[in-house]
Amino acid sequence: MMRLNLLPWRERRHQAALRRFRRQLVAGALLALAAVTLVDQLARQRGQQQALANNQRQAAIAVLREQLQPLADVRELHETLLARATALESLRAQQDVLAGVFADLEGALPHGVQLLDLSLEDGHLQMTGLAPSGAVVAQFMRDLDRSSALLDLELKRIKSLPGGDEFLLSARVSAFWS
Repeated sequence: MMRLNLLPWRERRHQAALRRFRRQLVAGALLALAAVTLVDQLARQRGQQQALANNQRQAAIAVLREQLQPLADVRELHETLLARATALESLRAQQDVLAGVFADLEGALPHGVQLLDLSLEDGHLQMTGLAPSGAVVAQFMRDLDRSSALLDLELKRIKSLPGGDEFLLSARVSAFWS
């Protein structure tokens, strides 16, 4: 009986399958490399297109901003003028307060008292004057205390001089605009 040796045939078949597998592996790797390269190229191209489109949009936005700048300037000027008009209206609404302050000062000013300086800053009125005595200054303060236009009357200082007593009074003016 004769025996057939099938091992070389199996070995050749195994070698052929191994070569096929290697070829398929190399072909798959090359195909994958080509696909990745193609996708990368497409992504780069799309990125460049997007960057170009963004630059064009930025340029268009810059042109529109330049066109809108005069409108923004007009709006800002309008808001400034509106604020000034509102302030002027409030001043006009309270314009009689200052006249009331002067009327109250005139009515409360005793004989012999001289006002040397009046200053109004941030709603605070400061009066510097000269009176014959401290009692006259006290009477002047009592009379001013009845004023509806002056609030929180306060004697800041009094100094005795040869010609009389120099005084400094401070009061808050009751107008909201000051």
